[in-house]
Amino acid sequence: MSFTVTLTFGAALLAMWVDARFPVLRPKTVAWGLAHAAAGILAVVGAAGLLALIYGIPQTAWLAVLLSVFLPALVYSLLTGLWMLRSLADMTFAR
Repeated sequence: MSFTVTLTFGAALLAMWVDARFPVLRPKTVAWGLAHAAAGILAVVGAAGLLALIYGIPQTAWLAVLLSVFLPALVYSLLTGLWMLRSLADMTFAR
């Protein structure tokens, strides 16, 4: 369980770093933010499905797929969630 928490925490830190380092990537409208959020959810579900599909392979290869497919999908999903929070905060405080 500690690996799962560490992977998620590391992905969240990477998502916050990407948001701070590349503010140009933020969606300009809420609709684009919602589209990115939907794509992020689909990416995580697809990556998890791939991990479930290849469960019988050796542990080192499974870990390589986890870090090269699932981690970027998780970072993107958390990044889109952060973008949606920013969009909603901008809409709330824009009045």
